[in-house]
Amino acid sequence: MEFKNITVGPLGTNAYVLSSENEGIIIDPGAEADRILEISRGLSVRYILLTHNHWDHTNALEKVKNKLDVKCGIHPLDKTLPLFDFEINDRDEIKFGNTVLKVIHTPGHTPGSCCFLIENCLFSGDTVFLGGYGRTDLEGGDETALWKSVEKIMRLAPDILIYPGHGAPTAVKEVEHYPI
Repeated sequence: MEFKNITVGPLGTNAYVLSSENEGIIIDPGAEADRILEISRGLSVRYILLTHNHWDHTNALEKVKNKLDVKCGIHPLDKTLPLFDFEINDRDEIKFGNTVLKVIHTPGHTPGSCCFLIENCLFSGDTVFLGGYGRTDLEGGDETALWKSVEKIMRLAPDILIYPGHGAPTAVKEVEHYPI
């Protein structure tokens, strides 16, 4: 599996285009649809997956989805728009190319927040960032749920690299050192 990161929109959202054996998945098309489409050119994109349903992660969804004619998945607790074609749930496995993506439900930032684990990479959306955790003061945020989700992430292998929804990467082994 290989991937490209593109930082988009006014909040610097990380959108990811993953590829394996010429098939791809797009994670969080937050803005700048044309740039995301350019990076995904030449791939047979199978799905768009959303870590959660906040505008800064979904703003380019409609354009990218329609241009590529692909389906979009999100956790049912964040499924509020007709653009979401299928539900993703904890422990679901999604195959593309010769790669398997595993869904980890990590509520707290939103009720349906999810992380995606592929090999030694965790795409964490707004659950965990370099040096901190996701906000819980927005609608649907739940601090108790977020801490349980962070504990779930800390049980993963320590050398797994975390690619967040904003900012630079980190690693699971670093999460326990973040201030509460």
